[in-house]
Amino acid sequence: MEENHFARFFLGANSPGGFTSLYDSFTDPETDHLYILKGGPGCGKSTFMKKLAAAAAERGLFAELIHCSGDPDSLDGVYIPALHKAYVDGTSPHVIEPRFAGSEASYVNFGAFYDLGALEREREGIERLTRAYKARYQRAFRLLSGAASLGGGIPLSEDTLLTAAKRARGLIRREIRGQGEGRSVKRFLSAYTCKGPMAFWDTVPALADRVYVLDNELGLADIAVEAAASEAQGRGYGVIRCQSPMNPAKTEHVIVPELALAILSQTPRLKYPYKPTRHLRLDAIPQKAELAAIRPVLKRINKLRDALLAETALALVEAKSLHDDLEALYIPAVDFPGIDRLTERHIDAL
Repeated sequence: MEENHFARFFLGANSPGGFTSLYDSFTDPETDHLYILKGGPGCGKSTFMKKLAAAAAERGLFAELIHCSGDPDSLDGVYIPALHKAYVDGTSPHVIEPRFAGSEASYVNFGAFYDLGALEREREGIERLTRAYKARYQRAFRLLSGAASLGGGIPLSEDTLLTAAKRARGLIRREIRGQGEGRSVKRFLSAYTCKGPMAFWDTVPALADRVYVLDNELGLADIAVEAAASEAQGRGYGVIRCQSPMNPAKTEHVIVPELALAILSQTPRLKYPYKPTRHLRLDAIPQKAELAAIRPVLKRINKLRDALLAETALALVEAKSLHDDLEALYIPAVDFPGIDRLTERHIDAL
């Protein structure tokens, strides 16, 4: 594993069914304390968490960073495992409330730093921009739904499916042995964003030494990824299941930190950029005749999907621009020196 103070994930995804949230499973309520940040746009929540993460790194502490799928440059959460402390943006669209208020979670009220009188004077603009940026998200969700409807239609022979399953079993037998002890979680490693489809591939070498990359344009990697996740969890290992933003019920990558192992699926749109331990070219399994029949269908589907995803990105760019305009109305009404003092108090307490 590379020396890295951060692992980056998403906990929310823009998906065909709307915004999909995994925020409720961010921390372990039995061992961690979660600080839930409340406050509207432009009040400094992301900057607050970036400063906490930087302070942890300066002290040699590892942190998990949760990025916003609407704006990947913005943070929605930070978790410092060594301290069993986490901070998360608990506002819409990923509202979070404590399970046991004050004991396992508590509020940090950023709304206290607003000049309410100034915001009241901006009410018309705030309401207009809020409705406008949310409408762009609804358009993005409809476009993603159209893209998702194109998937899963490639017919594959029984021999191809059996061969893929056999390779998956061989990989699992070699790499997942013994017994572990860890907490399994779900995350998103990739997301559809205003920057287009993206993945935090730099997280993988921070958590794993052995990295298997499986081609997945035909969907054959799904067998191996799900089998590996189930086997590792069955043996008690803590597994990071990285769900698919196009189908959040499906696991597209598996990371097992206790084994320093990652099994990743990649497509031509999102390729793993580093040198893996092994690259399994599953898309080459079908025989030439089968591939010849598949390729024209796949080409047409990919062309349609790419057009829909390009429109999705444009809708998300428009949403971010409108949200930036909304933040510009809030920022003059925020007491940032007060937030700086709050930040220092939390850093000192940690």
